[in-house]
Amino acid sequence: MVEIKEFEGLRISYPQEFCTKPYDVISDKEAKELRKNPKSAIHIILPEGEGEEKYENARKAYENFRKEMIKDSPSIYLYQEKSHEFSQRGFILCASLLDYERGKIKKHEETREEPLMDRVKLIEKLKVQTGLIWTVFKKNKKIKKIMDEMMKEEPLTSFEKYGYEHKLWRIENEIEEIKELFFPLEFYIADGHHRIAANWHYFRKYGGEKAKYTMVFSASDDEIRILPYNRVIRKASSEFLEKIKKDFEVEEMDEIEEPKKHEIQMYWRKKWWKIIPKEIPDDVVSSLDVSILQDKILSPVLGIKDIRKDPNIFFVGGKVSRREYERMVDEEGNEIVFYLHPTSIYEVEAVADAGKNMPPKSTWFDPKLLTGLIFYELV
Repeated sequence: MVEIKEFEGLRISYPQEFCTKPYDVISDKEAKELRKNPKSAIHIILPEGEGEEKYENARKAYENFRKEMIKDSPSIYLYQEKSHEFSQRGFILCASLLDYERGKIKKHEETREEPLMDRVKLIEKLKVQTGLIWTVFKKNKKIKKIMDEMMKEEPLTSFEKYGYEHKLWRIENEIEEIKELFFPLEFYIADGHHRIAANWHYFRKYGGEKAKYTMVFSASDDEIRILPYNRVIRKASSEFLEKIKKDFEVEEMDEIEEPKKHEIQMYWRKKWWKIIPKEIPDDVVSSLDVSILQDKILSPVLGIKDIRKDPNIFFVGGKVSRREYERMVDEEGNEIVFYLHPTSIYEVEAVADAGKNMPPKSTWFDPKLLTGLIFYELV
């Protein structure tokens, strides 16, 4: 059971210019370009400066933007991202951090100290939640019916960004009905483990009725998309292929097709290969394709034990062409691309239900939710 509630959302009048990708998928190059725009939320979520200076810069930027923001009466919002090939939608609302404590807002990965403390310090300085925590709930016909009805109305705002049309509706009349429908459900965190943990740390340190809640985007689990999160290896020994044959059936691919579950593909020495594990573990985490790759190849064969820190590996998430992966090897001097079947949302839910964690970089939810569409003020 999850307690949800309406909140007084803060919105800017020029969201197309203001909104950005989430802070943790913005590259240094992108951030540098965005900072040229004085009307971008980048100045709040990824401020310039060193040490405490950057958080002070974020505060100053936020105070300037705050003067231009609209504060809505207590509302729940419906947010849709749509392109010619895919559409997703979900409610933006507040959920109780006490339910996060109780495990009713379920996680599937651990947080790391450095990025967590960065977000905590930002919230402490701003006293506002800026980024959406992406959650999913198991599909519910009544909730989806409310979404369908809302989408017949004129949206509050509509604009194009990052190849998607973004629409936002504000809900005032159906709030009690939405609360009742959500109350029996559980939320699963899709993206935003550090953001929600930072919100919880702030609440536990400072208290306050507003801080007891975290702003989330919540979508039906049958209306979201997870794309591959692939691995690129910089160097490997010449005996690599023979070593993996102990645990995998290895064959060169005659025809290129997308990998099925428990089928790992790789690009190596100008060829695409199919490598299929001889045994699949029973455990809900060990049986994931990302785990099989890590436990049977990356760690024992390539010596990559800590994939967050090892310089011999990097990750590419999202919609990237095979030609681009081939270029990474053939032209950039990398050795191997491991190309995976995407982790499913049902695997994410199963791991979370078991109280376990996935390996790092297991899921790439796409499209990313915009940051800056709605802020939630804590004072």
